[in-house]
Order: sequence, then structure tokens, then C-alpha cells
Amino acid sequence: MQKHVLPNGLTVYLAPCKDVPVVALQAWIRVGSALESESEAGISHVLEHMLFKGTRRRGVGEIALEIEAAGGDINAWTEFNNTAYHVVIASRYFDTGLDVLADALQHSSFDAQELDRERQVVLEEMQQGEDSPHRVNFHQLFDLAFRKHPYGKPVIGRRDTVLGFSRKDLRDFHRRWYAPNNMRFIVVGDIDPDRVMKQIRRAFRTKRRPVPKRPRLVEPAQQRPRLAISNAAVSDTYLLLGFHVPGIGHQDAPALDLAATILGQGESSRLNQRVLRDRQLVTEVSAFAYTPHDEGLLTIGATAAPPRLAEAVDGVLAEAYRLAFEEVSDDELHKAFVLLESNTVLQRETVQGQARKIGYYAYALGDPGYEEQYLRLLAEVTPADLRRVMARYLTPNNLCLSAVIPEGATKPATLRRELTPLVRASYARLRKQQKVRTYRPGPGGVVRAKLDSGLTLLVKQESSVPLVAVRGVWCGGLRYETPRTNGINNLLACLLSRGTESRTGDEIATTIESLAGSLGGFTGRNSLGLRLETSSKHFNTCLEVAADCLLHPVFSAPELERERMLALQEIATRDDNPTGVVFRLFQKKMFSRHPYRFNLLGETSSVESLSRDQLVRHWRKYHRVDGMTLSIVGDVDPSGVVREVERLFEAGRPASAPPRVAVEAGRKKSVRVVRALDKQQAHVLVGFGGMSVRHADRHCLAVLAAVLSGQGGRLFMSIRDQQGLVYQISAFTLEGLDPGYFAVYGATSPDKVERLVSSIRAELKRLRTTPVGSAELARAKRYLVGNHDIALQQRSTVASSLAFNNLYGLGYEEYLRYPQAIRAVTSKDLYRISRSFLAPRKEVVAIVAPTGHPDGQ
Repeated sequence: MQKHVLPNGLTVYLAPCKDVPVVALQAWIRVGSALESESEAGISHVLEHMLFKGTRRRGVGEIALEIEAAGGDINAWTEFNNTAYHVVIASRYFDTGLDVLADALQHSSFDAQELDRERQVVLEEMQQGEDSPHRVNFHQLFDLAFRKHPYGKPVIGRRDTVLGFSRKDLRDFHRRWYAPNNMRFIVVGDIDPDRVMKQIRRAFRTKRRPVPKRPRLVEPAQQRPRLAISNAAVSDTYLLLGFHVPGIGHQDAPALDLAATILGQGESSRLNQRVLRDRQLVTEVSAFAYTPHDEGLLTIGATAAPPRLAEAVDGVLAEAYRLAFEEVSDDELHKAFVLLESNTVLQRETVQGQARKIGYYAYALGDPGYEEQYLRLLAEVTPADLRRVMARYLTPNNLCLSAVIPEGATKPATLRRELTPLVRASYARLRKQQKVRTYRPGPGGVVRAKLDSGLTLLVKQESSVPLVAVRGVWCGGLRYETPRTNGINNLLACLLSRGTESRTGDEIATTIESLAGSLGGFTGRNSLGLRLETSSKHFNTCLEVAADCLLHPVFSAPELERERMLALQEIATRDDNPTGVVFRLFQKKMFSRHPYRFNLLGETSSVESLSRDQLVRHWRKYHRVDGMTLSIVGDVDPSGVVREVERLFEAGRPASAPPRVAVEAGRKKSVRVVRALDKQQAHVLVGFGGMSVRHADRHCLAVLAAVLSGQGGRLFMSIRDQQGLVYQISAFTLEGLDPGYFAVYGATSPDKVERLVSSIRAELKRLRTTPVGSAELARAKRYLVGNHDIALQQRSTVASSLAFNNLYGLGYEEYLRYPQAIRAVTSKDLYRISRSFLAPRKEVVAIVAPTGHPDGQ
């Protein structure tokens, strides 16, 4: 890595990486919500939005349009301490990416009319956050924990301040903070450093200027437990426990990361094993150490059924406090180290991941290469060190408890009185106790082998990073379900890694996670399978465990009941997510006969009635070795992999023929379906019957969606930028083995629903009446191809593409043909497809709106 400091103070970090023809550019500005005054609350975030709204040289929408036309992606984020802007783009378009980003950072126009519209977009974003119990709870926790320090203020700001910002306010804030000497610029990827530095010097010519110095308030030491409980329109109880801890630069930070990993990261973590699976006190649980520039929080998050909140709090805290009283084993500590080490390696897989790491460490610690020291410090932590550090921070007086509970449940004041003694009880108890063949690679360097067992094996060697991704898949999923068996594939997927004839579920999880791997089942509308990610060092061991799960699952009764309980709990609370509600509403109306109308989780009645015998019969009937596709991508020797897979996967009884799937009749009349849901926003889905994965015109629908989507797409520019109706809007096409659908989704305020529906219809009508122009078509195609190339940096993406393309009869090399297929789409194709598939009579409109609104009744 190279570091350069320009005469104007701009600090530049360059990290050449020739593995892929992609480059990431990131600009980090040392300003965020923690440096705002009370009257400026949220201005960093608003300015981040406005920076993409035009410059002296580029009009509204042209910034994103230019990047997407080159197949790239541009975005930004605002944090407490920093605001960052990033572009990831093919390296041949580096000049474009640099020019656009430098122009936006230095010459944003802050148009007054655009500011009026963007205020509405930010307010929509606020409302979206208010509909998320997780986000509400995090804001409540930080407000509780940081009474003096600015981390207690939400990054997004307040309604009154956002509505009050003027163009002058933004310009003044930009001039104060967006000085080159207050900025770090990072470039990672396929670059020539000397050439890039010359271009950066030309691009950033603004002069050094003074930057405000604002003293950071120190949060006083907490003297007693703090509790905050609020009601919301939810079904579950959402719990957060936070312990004050120091920031990233403190000597205890590595031990805090290890503790969070031991507590709540991975299926074999203590909270997952003891609180979720064994005692079933919670339905979800995780832990992480938030260690920013200043002090942070060691946080544990969980969801629980409302009647069991007190038990959940006691159980979770008992496991947390145990780290302060008992030393962990060497094996458990090593497993946590390996998992953290693996995560740091995984972040190197993409250039944007590397750039983000450099930017974070450069600002937080002044050392962009801190990772090497961090790993060394992690490795030096002993069990005694970990207990000593946890004893310092995991105490009742250092605890903040935040909960969001259903309306109509126990009154918050009553619950606070009930929970207050519990936060000390388990601590007191513990304190008292104290105690081969040769295969030639085909297209794309992929080895394809049809083994004697009938299994199709696909292996692609990618050795730049010591990682391996594996996918084992069968046809299955919703297409193989009926109303009575709806949800059976979800249970099968959950249970695949939870016990075999020779290993218990806990043994499987412990083995995989001790080797820094990840293993689990998955299902969808068309498939069922198992995924594995691991380091190449431990690949053979992890593959043997995965093979055991694929060949000899037992679907034990106790594990089934645990997974059934979790599924039923998730079904009972799925109305907490209004986006999911509108999609389910749409799918049930779009598909009246086809199993695509079903929900992946199933329904309460079907999940309750499924027996172990049904699961076993279904598995044995449809999921035999001869119907499986196994793909392996990463740092492996293909010949050795073929030999190992042949050894592990022996031939067995052939699978039965797939079930007959009902054919969906073509829609002849438009339909509108509405459901009432008490949330802040209304959610709208406008869709049409689509295509199958084998349809000759499927790529045309993908291009149509790209014309409409993205920051440079028609929907974003018209409905968000020009009208300010939504914060989020997108178009997408969903194909399957049978025809899926093409749809547009957006969320808006209830009083704007009809305007949103009309605006969506207007944009779809444009597609049916006016051919797409050549420049717009070229942008959409470059955007799709560029994002396709960016995604293929990850071995998991390649492994999935190989497996599914082969399974669905497209040929594994379909992902190689994709760019050419997209480039071959013409404006005439889009016009023809739009008139055929997007006809108004075929339209299905689904709306989820608050009670009392005309659409919500």
C-alpha cells in the first residue's frame, strides 16, 4: 500500500490489486453526526444525499447515470464519526469514476428545489426506520447509554432540523468540513499507481482550509443499571443489552471481539446453544462488539415471545456474566480467533471491502494497515486475559437494557420494576459460586464430472484468496409443496446440518466453526440444498462433514420441534415486516394455482401438522445423490477434489420423478388487492406475469428492470428525485423453473399511494409506447454487466451460479454467456416485450396501508 499527501492536505492511499479488472474508489470525510451541533442534527446525512444531486458540470441524476452507464455502482453512508462516498467500477472506466466522485465532492450545486424534494426522501427514510422494531430499539439503546456523548443522537437527525436546513446551511457545512485536508481518498484494484496519482492531483485542486475543532464530550461512568422499555405495533419482544466498553484503539478491544464471538456468533456460540436451542428462551440471538473511535457497547440482541421476556433476560445475562467469572477453554478461544481471522480474510475478497477497511483504520487509528497488528493482538489473548477484561465491563452497573414490546402487553413501568432485580440476580449467583481421474477444464476453467453415483460435480480453481465455497443442490422448494405440506422444505433445510447418523447437530456446528467455516441448509421456490464456506486449509475436513449432512441427515424429533417452534414464531411475527406482507399479498394474487403462491416458511396449520415421518419420506423420495449438483469454487486442486467427492458420495437408490406442478392460467383482467396494517408507510407492488429461467427473452426483462432501476433509472429519477414520493423504489424480474413475475416495489406515505401507483403506471406506459433510447439502453446494459462482474468476485456467487445453472438445465456456463446475452438485447426487443408482458389488463396491484386510510379501510 502507498500513502501520498498532496500539498492541499488530501491524504491518498493506493492499494494495487490485479486479481480482477475492478477498482474501488472511496472518499472518507472526518465528519458525521457526532460532530454536529444541536441545530445541525442530521445535516451530515442530508448533505450525503444532496452530494449526488448535481454539480456545476452535471445535472440532477447525471452523477449516478454516468457511473451506472459504465457498469459501476455509486453510493454513500453516514456514521457517527465519518461520511464516506464510494464508487466500484470496471478498471477500464477508472477515469470516469474518479472524475464523477471528485466533481461531486468539490462542486456540488445544492439546488434548492432538489433540497426540498430530498427532505421528503429523508423523512420517508425516517418513517421506514420507525416501522423497524430493530432500528427503533437500537436508537432507544444508544439514547439510553449515551446521555452526554453525541453517540446518543440518531445519525439521521430529527424531523424539525431536517425540515429546517436551507441551501446556505448545507453550503456552509460543506465548506467547513469537506476540506481536502479533512479527507482520505482510497483507491484499491487494478491500477497503475503513478498514473492514478497524476489523475488525483489534477482532480482535487481545492485549497487547504481550516477545519473546526470540536471537543468530544466524555460519557460519565454509569453508576447503576439503566432500563428503557417502549410499546410498538409488533408481535414479538425485541431485546438489546449493552455494556459500555472502550473504543477500537484500546488494548482491551481484541478481547472484546473474542468475547462477542464466543457469546453470540455462529450456531455453536454459547447463546445459540444454551439459550436458544437448549432452553428455547429466545427465537433469535446474537452478540457483537461495537468499538468505534470513542467508547462503544458490547451488545447482545435477542427476540423472544412476550411472556418469556424475563426468563430470556435472566438466561442471556447469565451466559454473559459467566465470561466475567469463568475462563473459557483453549479450544473455545481458538475457535473464536479462527472465526475472526477468517472474517478479516473474507473482507479482502472484494476491492470495495479492502478499501472500506483501509478507510476505517486510517480514520479510527491513523494506521490503514492495522489489520496485521490486530490479528497479532487477537492471537495473544489468553483465557485469563479474556476473563480479566470481561470482569471489568460485564457488570450490572455497566448495563443498559432496551426493549420494544407489543402494545397491550405489560405496562413498561411495571416491566421495568420486574426486570431491574433480574439484571443483578444471575451476577450475584455466579459471584457466589465463583467457581483421481484427469479432467480437463471446460469454459471458464470449470471441471465438470458426472460421477458413478449420478452426482454432477463442478469444480473451479480460484487461488488468489485461501477460501472455498461449496453448494450442493437439488430441485425442490415450493414447487414440490402442497397446501398441506407447505413449509416442509424450510424445515428440511434447517435440519440438514442439525444431526446425522454419526454426528449430533452440536458436534457439526462445533467442528465447522472451530475451523472458521460456515455450514447450513437453504431452500427457495425451485430448490433445496446445503451451503459451505471455509478456508482452503480446512476444506477436506469441512467437506466430509457437509457430505455427511447431505447423505445421512436424521431429522431428529427434538431438533424438529425446536425448528418448528422457531418457524411458527417467525410466522406469527411476520406482519412486523410490511415489505414482506405486501410481497406475500401480491404472490397469492398473482398465482392462484401454482405453488409459487406459498410462503417459504409455510402456514401455521401446515407447519404444526408436519410430522418427522413426512419429512423423512419427502427427503428419501426426492433428494437422492443422482439428482444432485455439487459445485466447489476456490483454492483447491480440481483433480484432488474429484477423487475426494467420489470417495464421499457413493451411488444409492435413484430419486423418484418430480411431482406434477399446476400450470398457472394467463391473466386476462387486472386486479387490485389491499390489506390494512398499522405502520407509518404504505407499501405498493405493481406486477405482471413473467418468464421462466429458460425463456428466450428472459434477458430482455432484466434490461427492462435496469432501465427502470438504479439511481440513474427512470423510477428513481422521476418518482424519487423529481417528485419526492419515496425513499426506496425498484423494479425487478423474478424467474423460476416456471414463469415468475416482473414487478415494481415502492413505499410511501399513505396519502401518496395513488400518486405512486399512477407514477409507476406512467413509467410502464412509456415503455409500451416509446422505444427506449440508445443511450439509456446502453447504460442499463452496462450496469447489468458491470454488477454481474462485480458480484463474481465472490466465490459463493460463482458456486451458486454454477450449481443452479446446471440444475435448471441451462448449462453451468450460462454465467459466462450472460454479458453477451445482455449486450444483444435491442430497443425493439424491449418495446416488443413491454407491449406483450406489461399490458394493463395483466396487472396485479398489491397495497399494504394503515388502517383508516382509504386503501387500508
